[in-house]
Parts: sequence; C-alpha cells; structure tokens
Amino acid sequence: MKPSIAIIGAGLAGLTLARELRAVANITLYEKARGLGGRMSTRRNDTHQWDHGAQFFTARSQAFKAMLAPLMSSGTVVEWQPNITTLSPNQAPFKRPWFEPHYVAAPGMNSLLKALGQDFNIQLSTRVEKLVAVADRWQLFDDQDQLLDEFDWVVSSAPLPQTQELLPATLLGDTLARYQMLPCYSLLLTVDDADLPHFDAAKVNNSPLNWISFNHRLPGRNIKAGTVVAHTNAEWAAEHLEDDQDEVKQQLVENFCALTGVAAAAITSAQLHRWRYALSAEVAEPDSAFVLNVPAKLAACGDWCLGGRVEAAFTSAQQLAKALKAEL
Repeated sequence: MKPSIAIIGAGLAGLTLARELRAVANITLYEKARGLGGRMSTRRNDTHQWDHGAQFFTARSQAFKAMLAPLMSSGTVVEWQPNITTLSPNQAPFKRPWFEPHYVAAPGMNSLLKALGQDFNIQLSTRVEKLVAVADRWQLFDDQDQLLDEFDWVVSSAPLPQTQELLPATLLGDTLARYQMLPCYSLLLTVDDADLPHFDAAKVNNSPLNWISFNHRLPGRNIKAGTVVAHTNAEWAAEHLEDDQDEVKQQLVENFCALTGVAAAAITSAQLHRWRYALSAEVAEPDSAFVLNVPAKLAACGDWCLGGRVEAAFTSAQQLAKALKAEL
C-alpha cells in the first residue's frame, strides 16, 4: 500500500512535490486560500487583473526547463520580451538590458499553478492549524479544531513563519532558524494605457519602490484594461509594515507618480496588498534546499529555502522529492 502524504500549501513548491511523488504515494494538498497561487496569485475584478506577487520568472536548470516545455507548447507559459528601464528620483531613466529569457504565465500568473494542479486532491479554503502524533501517523486539524484526516507523512510548503508554527520545533530543532522571509507591499493601480509611459516595466533605485510593471502589457493580458503593479523594497516595507495602510498607499502612489510622470488624476483606482512574507534571504548552507526529519516523517520545502525565486520553489520541492523517494 502506498504511504499517505499531506502537503500543506498548493503553490509551486507543493504542486511540484505532489507531481514528483504521485506515483509512489497518495497525496492530499491543503491550501488556506480560495484558489491556487500563493505569491503567483492573480487578483481580478470584473474588468481588470493584477499579478500582484511574482511578475515573471527565469528558467536556469534543465529540470525546470523540462517541466515548463509542455506548458510553453500549450501557451500557458510565454516568453516575455519587455522594454525595461531603470528609474531613480531626480535622474534620467535609462534602458535596462536583460541577458536571459524571462517568462510569464498567461492569462495570469496563477495559470501555471492551475495547469499543474489538475487531477490532484486539493482542499482549498482549508487552514491546517495543528498536527497531533498518534502512533506512527499524524492527525491534521483545521482552525476550527476539526480533524481533517491522518497521514503517514506531513510536508509543509507554506511560507516560513507558517511552517515554523505548524511543524513541532521539538522534532526539527533549529533547522528552520537559518531561513528568513522579508515583507513587501504591492500597489495595484488602474490607469488607462494612454496615460502611461512607453516602457513596460522598470527597476527602481533609491526609492521605497523597487519595481513597476504595466501588468496589462504582459503577454495574454487585456491591453485595453490598464493596470499597474508596483512593489516596494523589503527594507521600506519592514519599516512601515504596521503603519496606517491608507497612509502607506498614499505615499506609494505619490512615489509612483513622481517616478513615472503619471498624473494622480489619471489613477482611477488604487489598492494595497501587504505581503508579510514575500521575499527570501539567501541561505549559504549547501544542504539548505529542504528540511527533512525521516524518523518523525516531517519535511518542509519552498522558495524560502533557496533565496526566493520562482524556480527556487520548484528546485526545493524536486530535491525533497528525491530524498523522500529513497525513504518511502
């Protein structure tokens, strides 16, 4: 009989792990959100959409390229060849070259996860709150203290703080302490395309903002529904994380307008999303790609293990899958 594995989190790491292990285990994924995405989420209303987390990704390993190949053939993943500029306050902008292919999912970044998540048992809107060891198995309970099910193994692919809260520290020791996640704000604007500069995205220096993308110009989006996504740097976000959110939004709108020359009157809507756990610090240890306690049958993986890039989530999960296959 195949062992049963609960995977907490149905982002790219969780789905990659599920794909790698489905031939050797019975998999159930638990996702606290209403849909797939995590930091590859897409926010929508009736007329507009914003990829308010990851804006793009690169593919450097052969394994990740191989996983993406059928998705590129189907049009779910598309190479992005934008006009990129660099912006700084009180300095002239200059063109910024990219030296490797960059990709997006279409028509939204979460389309990649929707494609990967087909045919899996995914329990959405389900927050796993605690684990209880019973004999040699793990019982999972939700935030209403209701028993969800019990499993042979539990793997958390959730962000680091949730993983630290969920997995017993007595069994993992200080292995999670070497990792760190940092915050970020996303400013989501509605602006008619005609009122925006000619570039598609910008790296920003010397500002609370460090990235601006005219989201509707990404491949597969509705070019007529003008949307902007602007991200802050981690340091500024950490300093202002608990500030009044309307004041934070206003500061960022003012910074956006000053950097781009877009008139405030041209902005027809503005939203703010606070990512408490968005970015990941680099980890120097060579064995940092995942966390695994074989006797306890507990593990964790995610982009936070390898520095935070989209591909890092895939690599972390793939390497954990190899280690788990040797134990199952």
